[in-house]
Amino acid sequence: MISLYQGDCLELMKGIPDGSVDMVLTDPPYGIDYQSRRKKNKADWKPKIIGDKEPFTSFIPQIKRVLRSSGCVLVFTRWDVQQKFIDAMEQAGLHVKSVLIWDKQIHGMGYLKRAYASRYESILFHSEDDFSFNGKRPQDLISVRRILPQSLMHPNEKPVELLETLISQCTREGGTVLDPFMGSGSTGVACVNTGRSFIGMELDPGYFETAQKRIEEAERKAQGA
Repeated sequence: MISLYQGDCLELMKGIPDGSVDMVLTDPPYGIDYQSRRKKNKADWKPKIIGDKEPFTSFIPQIKRVLRSSGCVLVFTRWDVQQKFIDAMEQAGLHVKSVLIWDKQIHGMGYLKRAYASRYESILFHSEDDFSFNGKRPQDLISVRRILPQSLMHPNEKPVELLETLISQCTREGGTVLDPFMGSGSTGVACVNTGRSFIGMELDPGYFETAQKRIEEAERKAQGA
């Protein structure tokens, strides 16, 4: 079952029943106010992420309510704002059990002469008391090649392969995954590909439309259409 909602996740999450979600897998705004300028024509620049002026942690208190007693949470973040998300999760009763490292295999840009070239992102992991992995215990380092800039549909788009790995490790087939910041819909595509139900929310109407089209296409492929 796929349920997609365009709007503010702080309001939309209020409609999710208590204890109905097996996994929250999301990539919230980090607060870096990122603007991709790779394309020469300014008109071709991808829009900035709404709400990216500061680390967006306001959604975290609602996670505890909607999560099953066997559920888990995976939140993407970055080294320089990681502690703010950890603190918000701890205050909400979501105790961080692990910090996963996503090795992107290719480094990004940044200060070419004054900082190391970064090729990883952090993923904060919380599990409820009745949680267990779907199979053997996975390792906290996951190496999946990042999407090249010219192929991105969203500035912070994550590879579907990476999301499929996390979903398969932490949920059973038929489980429900929530992404309050679904962007271009990669988490939804990963859920379709792995046989999970998906609840996706996105504030930006343009990215919501992109996500809807991508997920519908994934469903057609899954049905052999």
